Amino acid sequence: MSVAAYFDGLYGQHERYWWRAKERYSARAEDYPCSLLAQQTLRLVGGRPVGRALDLGAGEGSDSIRLALLGYAVDAVDVSEVGAAKIRRFAGEAGAKVSVTVADISEFRPSGLYEVVICNGVLHYVADKEAVVNAMQAATAPGGLNVISQWSSYTPVPACHDRVPVSVDDEDGLVVKLYEHWQKELLYFERDKPETAHGDLPPHSHSHVKMIARRPG
Repeated sequence: MSVAAYFDGLYGQHERYWWRAKERYSARAEDYPCSLLAQQTLRLVGGRPVGRALDLGAGEGSDSIRLALLGYAVDAVDVSEVGAAKIRRFAGEAGAKVSVTVADISEFRPSGLYEVVICNGVLHYVADKEAVVNAMQAATAPGGLNVISQWSSYTPVPACHDRVPVSVDDEDGLVVKLYEHWQKELLYFERDKPETAHGDLPPHSHSHVKMIARRPG
């Protein structure tokens, strides 16, 4: 099954598949006690001038909408037609303006520069990670941030995720090495964490690489 078909099915079965808590669009870091990445991203973007933001693999749009409500001009990209439709709907309901594109991030090439580029929970579905990261970096303004979360190889991918091809990276693997010369605002190896973001699969856990890197300049 393709990744697009897989997520079309999931997003079509649930009103909200991700970020079900009421404070999903809050700008307060303390409202995300279970997400270090969300906490640190908000601490970093909250004290800087707003600009353009790019959300690659935007899912149902919570990260995109959160940034849009902070004043960013947000471009959201997702491979799922169903997910894209939900981003548009949820953004409208939240009073946020988000531009949505349906595309495979392996093939999508951004236009112009962004102050924030998010790639949350999607790189483990991408075989050619280097091409995606190179495109993200090229689209980042000097001093801008790249926010990344991907599964790591520290623990095996759970069997319940065998429905689509998965390509995990090592903790100190390719993606981290591609940011060798960027300032690390966060580099965190989350190991064997129980999955609580969705309840459609049997109990399982993942290991992650979570990173926020700042482009020099």
